[in-house]
Amino acid sequence: MNEKLKRYLDEIFSPYEDLHTVRELKEEIYFDLQDKLNNLIEQGHDQETAYRMTIDSIGDINEIIESISSQTRELKQKVKDFSALNLQNADLNGVVVHEGKFNCSSLKGSNFSGSDLTNCSFKCGDLYDAIFDGANLTGAKFNKSNLENVSFKNCSLNDTDFSGSNLTGVNFDDLTLSGTIFDKTNLTGASFKNTIFRDVTFKSTNVRKTIFDGTTMDKLTYAVLKSNKADLTKVIVI
Repeated sequence: MNEKLKRYLDEIFSPYEDLHTVRELKEEIYFDLQDKLNNLIEQGHDQETAYRMTIDSIGDINEIIESISSQTRELKQKVKDFSALNLQNADLNGVVVHEGKFNCSSLKGSNFSGSDLTNCSFKCGDLYDAIFDGANLTGAKFNKSNLENVSFKNCSLNDTDFSGSNLTGVNFDDLTLSGTIFDKTNLTGASFKNTIFRDVTFKSTNVRKTIFDGTTMDKLTYAVLKSNKADLTKVIVI
């Protein structure tokens, strides 16, 4: 009977499963109703009667769900200044925020997968273990930020500025980077395997332990990286 109750709630909440706040509400309601159902059975009601009484006790929660979901979507779409906030492990999957500010915020483990963050600013932020897979970060600024172990799989990083940031262990494999700035960054253990560079800069950057196997770059970029003691034995110069 508890499984039947779960299926009932799944049906009610199915249109809102993409919203973290609504998922939390669903879990809270489920555990409350589960206790109510079990109590009614213990009081002597048969399982079907107890189930109907439990469902009837819910009332119309659609209005509550719609209110929460509309507020969450409005926050994702309209609010642009998230500076100095604690957003650790936040579920921000698929958000659209142009020219937003996340400066000095704690974003450890936050998930921005599939988001459009064009021209957003993440200056001086702590983004350890954050996920940006498939995100559009064109023109974004990550100056002086901690980006250790951040995931940028299938990202658009054109004109993205990482100046002064810690990029230890970050994987940029198989990307095409155009106008991307890595000046004065720490790229220890970072990887650019099979990546294509177009007007990418690495001024005064620590690249001695950075992986460039199969990277395609122009002669000027090659010269800058070589002067910074990078291992370029397996790069492609065009």
